[in-house]
Amino acid sequence: MSDPQRPGPPWPPEQYNRSGETEWIPRVQAGRRPDEPFRFQEQAPAPKSNSALTWALRVAGLLAIALVSGLVFWYVQDESGQQTAPSTEQTRPRAPGVYTFVAHPDVPRPRVDSDCQQHAYGKTQQLLAQPGQCTKVTQAMYTADVGGKQVLVSVSVVHMADKEKAAGLIALTNEDKTGNVNDLVREGVVKAAPLKSVSVGYDSQLSGTVVVIVEADFAPAGGKAVGTKADKPQLDKVCADALRLGAEIDPDTGG
Repeated sequence: MSDPQRPGPPWPPEQYNRSGETEWIPRVQAGRRPDEPFRFQEQAPAPKSNSALTWALRVAGLLAIALVSGLVFWYVQDESGQQTAPSTEQTRPRAPGVYTFVAHPDVPRPRVDSDCQQHAYGKTQQLLAQPGQCTKVTQAMYTADVGGKQVLVSVSVVHMADKEKAAGLIALTNEDKTGNVNDLVREGVVKAAPLKSVSVGYDSQLSGTVVVIVEADFAPAGGKAVGTKADKPQLDKVCADALRLGAEIDPDTGG
């Protein structure tokens, strides 16, 4: 069997049988051949960012910051434990009505006191002076234009200890000559000489443990009182419309 043919060496054939020389065997080159052109490898494109997801995460982060800030503010306010009377804007009625009521300039904010009996007279004062009867009274004064005349409107909100005591108070104040909760003219807070009190028009409302009492009279003109008993029906209508102010000066009234 003949020997397999081998690739020839890089020198001429006549030099094949040179004695003492090792027979040349061509090597196989790994990788790219010398005559093969160089190929550049393109890098894989970077993944595209999801802009919608990025903005969603940003918005979520802002909302979380706002929520935490709100909780911190609420906690600080709650820890202070201080109560302030509503501002003039807060005391103005939000619910629509027949008349427009404006806080009297002498009393831009309602007056609040837990000593109820000091703000009453007659049998009403005697009732409120009893232990365990009244917990808080809020007083305010408004003005309203009625037929081109200015009307003084007193609004008082009385918090009683329970519903039974509240029903007893409103039954007493609705009677004649039993006294009442003071209006701010009677207490001298609002100056309206020669009026000594606001007492021609009247209305009241019971809501659970809360009693709202409203009184009204025409403001003096030219230094003289102008309201009379003949004006009572008209002023009673003003008082009925002003009952809604109870919830404005005292949010605990419940409407």
